Amino acid sequence: MKKLAVVSALSLLVLVLALAELWSTLEPAERSPQLLTGELWQSMSQDAKVAFVWGIGNLVEFERAQSIQPAGTRSLIPLLVKGLSAKPINAVVRDIDAYYQAHPTELKRPVVDAIFQAIVLPTLMEKERRGK
Repeated sequence: MKKLAVVSALSLLVLVLALAELWSTLEPAERSPQLLTGELWQSMSQDAKVAFVWGIGNLVEFERAQSIQPAGTRSLIPLLVKGLSAKPINAVVRDIDAYYQAHPTELKRPVVDAIFQAIVLPTLMEKERRGK
């Protein structure tokens, strides 16, 4: 009985030490920002894509409604507001998909960049061309 208790205690100790070692190797030394890229976008479900675009839309609406921007700061939010206004979420998702289809070498770039390249900048250029 005593031998079983010692073996169990040693086994538990080895397990705890192994988990502690594994845990320490899993922690990154420095956290870097994680941006959603086209590579992951390609594997996401339609619902996940809609949720991502909806989240960006909510951020844009929140920033627009607050209209608080410290003097001397630059924000992409006003460009997003103008470029995404009146665009249905599913249309934005389709435009992002089409962008990555047409630019497969851009898959490592952030989806937010694709939104600017595929939707915001062309919309702003069209509005400027029309004089609005």
